[in-house]
Amino acid sequence: MAGYLEALSDNIRVDKDKCIFCGKCVDTCILDNLRLKLAPCRQACPMGVNVQGYVQLVLRGEEDRARSLIREALPFPEMMCLVCHRPCEAACERGRSGELPVNIRGLKRYLFAEGTPPPLPEKAAASGKRVAIVGSGPAGLVAAYDLACRGHDVVVLEKAAAPGGQLRTGIPTFRLPEELLDRELAVLPRLGVRIACDTAVGGEQTLDSLLDEFDAVILATGFSLGRTLGLPGEDLEGVLSGMAFLEAVHQGRAGEFSGSTVVIGGGNAAVDAALCALRQGAERVTMVSLEREGQLPAFGHELEQAGKDGVTFLHGWGVARLEGFGGRVSKVVLKRCLQVFSPEGVFAPEFDEERILEFPASHVIVAIGQGRDTSVFRGSSFLPDDLDRVDRLTCRLADSRLFLAGDFGDGAGSVVGAMASGRRAAESVHRLLAGEPLDFGRAYAGPFETDFAVSHERGSDVPRQAAPEHDLAGKGDYTLVEGVLTREQAQAEASRCFSCGGPFGKHRSCWFCLPCEVACPEQALHVEIPYLLR
Repeated sequence: MAGYLEALSDNIRVDKDKCIFCGKCVDTCILDNLRLKLAPCRQACPMGVNVQGYVQLVLRGEEDRARSLIREALPFPEMMCLVCHRPCEAACERGRSGELPVNIRGLKRYLFAEGTPPPLPEKAAASGKRVAIVGSGPAGLVAAYDLACRGHDVVVLEKAAAPGGQLRTGIPTFRLPEELLDRELAVLPRLGVRIACDTAVGGEQTLDSLLDEFDAVILATGFSLGRTLGLPGEDLEGVLSGMAFLEAVHQGRAGEFSGSTVVIGGGNAAVDAALCALRQGAERVTMVSLEREGQLPAFGHELEQAGKDGVTFLHGWGVARLEGFGGRVSKVVLKRCLQVFSPEGVFAPEFDEERILEFPASHVIVAIGQGRDTSVFRGSSFLPDDLDRVDRLTCRLADSRLFLAGDFGDGAGSVVGAMASGRRAAESVHRLLAGEPLDFGRAYAGPFETDFAVSHERGSDVPRQAAPEHDLAGKGDYTLVEGVLTREQAQAEASRCFSCGGPFGKHRSCWFCLPCEVACPEQALHVEIPYLLR
């Protein structure tokens, strides 16, 4: 049957110079004939941003429409074009074909570099329902945005003095300036979201008391506790936790560094700590990781920046102990790491205790990962063990009105991944408050084709365009690193896109009823009607 259908003529004609790949034609197809080939970049985006659409709009010189298209899926795009780890670029067909991928994040940065306040989105009528969100990191912020847009009364509880979570305290200002973060978050009060800072949960205020007051609660406090080595010498002066150090840098109380700084860890927090140590005045900064070269968990572009700024790397070593003089750290004693993970993939480092390396250090920053702060459960009927009862699809904890989002619920991840988790939790809360099934249709991927041959006919041969970057000028230089493409560069870069996806008639079962053609906002789709049916 499939061969017979493929042999039939496809009477759906799509002009890819007009199409923005929105999928409205697919959604309106009465006979379930149309499908949307979903571009790999869009498949890879946790927030489902129509990457192909906005890249093509940049190519056509329609920047305002490109910005609007991005905002349909992404509430805080100006921020995300600086901190997203670019999963779209990792999936880009151009990169898969042996070339450099399209500079997708650079194009988004080009679109939102002007720094104008975000427009107020449409808001539904008031529902009369109240939702509390504990934590104002990326997951909590997106959940608050989505629920407020749907007419619910939202209160965000944040234990710190300002909202943003680790967006504010864990990402250095040379990556994400505070004024930019504040500008992005200003849309929330305009939507009616109330943000209560200096408000901790797990003391006088408990999860139970919140559930008594609100119709639903979302717990999105992230991974805020830094892990320790548990080794001798960790209590010496000059030994710092990575997350505590980054927060101290933000608050201007990190102090001056000098001499040699050793950063323990190979993740993104370790990279940021190393770069901040340089900016605090350290003469030499060395990152020590269990992993060998090419295996570090930090994002590649961040490792490249660290190398460019002067950070050196010591791969395949673990800490045996820390030594000091006069109560202050002076030396790191390392041992050779033979294996980080067991054959089953379990973290179980093995060391050669005989191969020792001593490294001088005036400061040591321990950045080996973060964990959950379960003190939020104090005084409530919920326990940390209850985390095993969270439904991963709906984010709901058992049959309660408590939902978990972001790293706290899913484990350590990325900013955009946490945002997607916050959106899932918000969707579940909205359904609960509306009396709808929480899981109905959630596992359905949609009328999409995700595995298809990609034509390379449309992409130009222009080399990848790169925005200028600010070079580290020395101590105290927290200037934003990432620059902006020019309009000419942006259009040249957009021209490299193969424009992989697009709507098509999969089943060849069109009855020429025309809702798809009528629904197309771009007049990009045309249904060819046989002469005898006219």
